[in-house]
Amino acid sequence: MEAPRRRPRRDDHTEWNFAVIGAESAVFQAGMMWADPVTVLPLFIGRLGGSTVLVGLVTVLQRLGWILPQLPMAAVVGHRPNRLPYLRWGVLLFRMPFLVFVAYLWLVGATSPATVLTFMLLAYFSVALGNGVVALPWQDIIAKSIPAEIRGRFFGVMQFAAASMQIGIGFAVRYLLGPGAPAFPMNYATLFSLTAVFFALSTVGCWLVREPIRPVLDRPESIGEIVAGIGPFLRRELGFRYLTLIAMLGMGMSLTTPFYIVYATRQLGVAPQTAGVYIWAATIGGAMSSMVWGRLNDRRGPRAAIRGGTMCTLLAPALALVVPPLARGLEVMLGRQGAVLPYLFGLVFLAAGSSMNGLWIGTNNYLFDLASHQERPRYIAILNTLAMPGALIPLAVGVALKGVPYPVVFAALTLIGGVVLSLAWRMPRPRRSVGVA
Repeated sequence: MEAPRRRPRRDDHTEWNFAVIGAESAVFQAGMMWADPVTVLPLFIGRLGGSTVLVGLVTVLQRLGWILPQLPMAAVVGHRPNRLPYLRWGVLLFRMPFLVFVAYLWLVGATSPATVLTFMLLAYFSVALGNGVVALPWQDIIAKSIPAEIRGRFFGVMQFAAASMQIGIGFAVRYLLGPGAPAFPMNYATLFSLTAVFFALSTVGCWLVREPIRPVLDRPESIGEIVAGIGPFLRRELGFRYLTLIAMLGMGMSLTTPFYIVYATRQLGVAPQTAGVYIWAATIGGAMSSMVWGRLNDRRGPRAAIRGGTMCTLLAPALALVVPPLARGLEVMLGRQGAVLPYLFGLVFLAAGSSMNGLWIGTNNYLFDLASHQERPRYIAILNTLAMPGALIPLAVGVALKGVPYPVVFAALTLIGGVVLSLAWRMPRPRRSVGVA
């Protein structure tokens, strides 16, 4: 059991940022669901003739966009007490190409599938790159203004609010991908436009954030200095080594979720509009689990949230193996062909949604517990950079599926999930660094 938590220390920024950052992030996450990489994008890519490799490439580009700016941003902001301008301008500038993509789709349509797919990849990569630029100042401001003892609650409320909006969005997505919706590609153009609206609201929220000033490094560090210190740092920090492996494998596993809907629609015969049902399953799983993970984090420490998340990481591909034969058997017993599988398969997305929330809440708080204010930018950058190989997992899955049956690939993912769960149960308790809010 983790050490008891001390009474939260709050300042003038705590309640404001609790509300503003929580609302901003919830709106951004909800906005992504209109053009969800897990459900909507694979269907859009399929309509344009794209392959499973391209589905995997979208998730890889999103992860790479997040990772690539990490070390440069640590070098830029490590010695600067005011990091808020990087958050504000980062979200404003890097989301612009997505607006251009939406305008192109409305004005030109999908007459050239290759052009649309290229445009889409560039737009999503720009958004991901912007998220990578702002990740460090965003996380740092949270750690500085939200006391450690209520961060689990903060992240849990944020995720619950996002999930609540996403449930309603699931109904709209189901309609826009159904037979009574506008013709292709206007149905997808509508979805992308709604994403752009939510992005705009999120950007306004980022400009309203307040930043408390905390101690920083005495001098700037170069990227070379940060890289040179990674080896000694990993040898010194056992907990960080475990955290890195879990982030790399666990987050990489979470990026493979789009293949479950490809499997359902292309191999199991599930109707494309059922994507809305799977959005509900993933968001309900996220909503139900987020408050649980947040409470576990605040009462038992971040290891408890990480362990819960990794259990669900293992469960998602295992269910993808078990559910189809089980559903077929139930359909034979009930005499209703195709009545059970589309909905029972939602358990896969229920587990996947729960997994992502547990890992996100737990790894963020574990990292914040390890790092002092001065060290935090370096810790964040190193963790996100070393997790980069995990971004190749979905691409490897996409390539493998060109010649390997889906059940074999899901079995391999189940084994990886077992490794992640084993690491989570062996990781040491994080120390509380001096100077952490």
